[in-house]
Amino acid sequence: MGTISNLTNTFPLHIRKFKFPSSSSSSSYRFPLSTLSCSTPEPESNTTTSISQTPNSNATSYFPKRGQTLELLCESLAFKGKGLCKVTDTGFVVMCDRALPGERFIGRITRKKGNYAEAAKLQTLTPPFDTVDAPCVYVPHCGGCKTQNLAYHAQVKAKEEQVRELIIHVGRFSQKELELHGIMKPIVPCDIQFNYRNKMEFSFGPYKWLPKESMHERNDDGGSENYALGLHVPGYFDKIINVDKCLLQTDPANKVLAAIQECWRDPQLGFSPYNVHSHVGFLKHLMLRSGRDVMTGLPEIMVNFVTSSYKPELLKVLVDKVSAFPEVVGT
Repeated sequence: MGTISNLTNTFPLHIRKFKFPSSSSSSSYRFPLSTLSCSTPEPESNTTTSISQTPNSNATSYFPKRGQTLELLCESLAFKGKGLCKVTDTGFVVMCDRALPGERFIGRITRKKGNYAEAAKLQTLTPPFDTVDAPCVYVPHCGGCKTQNLAYHAQVKAKEEQVRELIIHVGRFSQKELELHGIMKPIVPCDIQFNYRNKMEFSFGPYKWLPKESMHERNDDGGSENYALGLHVPGYFDKIINVDKCLLQTDPANKVLAAIQECWRDPQLGFSPYNVHSHVGFLKHLMLRSGRDVMTGLPEIMVNFVTSSYKPELLKVLVDKVSAFPEVVGT
């Protein structure tokens, strides 16, 4: 062992160039001679070796931002008829209302969730599979029949796939068990696709909701012509689409609805629709329940008016109007 100050003169030239600590503190720096290499250093090379950057395995996955516009492809239908879509070339899942299987479209991200996002459809690039013309005029805006423009056999297939996914992922059955033990039977289509609902509830409102392309039809005078009786716009409790006929309920129920629509806006009757913001108004809801006589099989209708206060004398005109229909057996 030796101190640094006594050994520096015996080192080769390339070792002497190293700046050692001063001799005043040399006593605290001792190391074995074997740790010093006296071999001649390799000449420096003028070439530079490129080091490839290894991809970071912990890099964050693709996640769109709110308001971002993307090209999406709808692969299937999910719960409540929403389209299960994928972002092109990423596989990121986006749920979109009124998107149908096979449809490629431009969508805007409206909400971000934990591992997926929600979008609104802006423009269709490629039409979906198995589309048909929707018989109801309110389909583009009403929330009752979002997939009415999808062929019925495709709707049945989509519903069967949804049930199968629930049994496998929630019920924890394997695909093999479903087929081997017959746990899931094939879906049975319904013979009646319309006019099957036995109950419908319509809401009264002070203003008709109109789409942008129909805003010129609005009367800004605030009269009874703007009153609405119909169904809610999806996602809004205070916006009502005026509905004159609904294909979900029976034909006798639609006749009763049409008769009420003809007269309830008459200013001389003094009816006022209930305003959910100011809590002012009389008529709140109209409920129509359809059934059949157990003996004759003839259709029967029960009509209920839901009001903000008990004033049966005000409803007498409407009650007399609907009671003229032979199918109406109770009001």
